[in-house]
Amino acid sequence: MTTPYHVQLAPAAYLQIKAFPLKQQKFLIRFIEALAVNPRPEISKKIEGMTGLYAESINHNRLIYKIEDQDILVLLIK
Repeated sequence: MTTPYHVQLAPAAYLQIKAFPLKQQKFLIRFIEALAVNPRPEISKKIEGMTGLYAESINHNRLIYKIEDQDILVLLIK
């Protein structure tokens, strides 16, 4: 079994999540928490030319995050 990753939200990502309706906030948070177990799900796309950056499309929104060692930093949700 692999060690879970530590997930953090950048301040901008935190504010962006808080701007969504509560139902959507909960969905996004569950998805972000799942990254701790599987940081590279099949639907994620590596951003070419950028080391460790990945993007996911979630309900017409884009989540961009960086994986570094055992840490994940959620940078942006638009």
